Amino acid sequence: METASLILSMLAILGSIFTYFYHDRKIKNQEKRLNEYQLKKFELEDIENQKAQIKGNVTKTGTGNRALIIFNAGKSTAYNIRLEILSETDGIIALKFDPYEMLNPQEKTDTNFFLTEGHAKTLKVKYVWNDRYKENNNFVQVLTI
Repeated sequence: METASLILSMLAILGSIFTYFYHDRKIKNQEKRLNEYQLKKFELEDIENQKAQIKGNVTKTGTGNRALIIFNAGKSTAYNIRLEILSETDGIIALKFDPYEMLNPQEKTDTNFFLTEGHAKTLKVKYVWNDRYKENNNFVQVLTI
């Protein structure tokens, strides 16, 4: 009888030890995955904080007058912002954008232009800029005039 109770006690102790190590290994694997996920998330956030994002809108400022508003929607300062017009500019007068030195996050600049009868309905532009993340970033956008 004493042998049976001794065997049962040993089995209970071994079962407890096995359960402890099994759950411990499972928890450590889960913590490792969470840590990897958090590190990846922090790295992506750090990269996003180094990027600027240049976009534009066209607004009506009067009859035949429009303003191309260029803004930085990113989280970093954009430098040496250039604008390339990729579509035909039939009927669009005085749309000139000299390279802009710098735009901080959420800042904007605008350039005015004029329209004639029969002007193009859309304008395809390419923005090129530098930021802390990369040189010569670009974004192509089709704007409705």
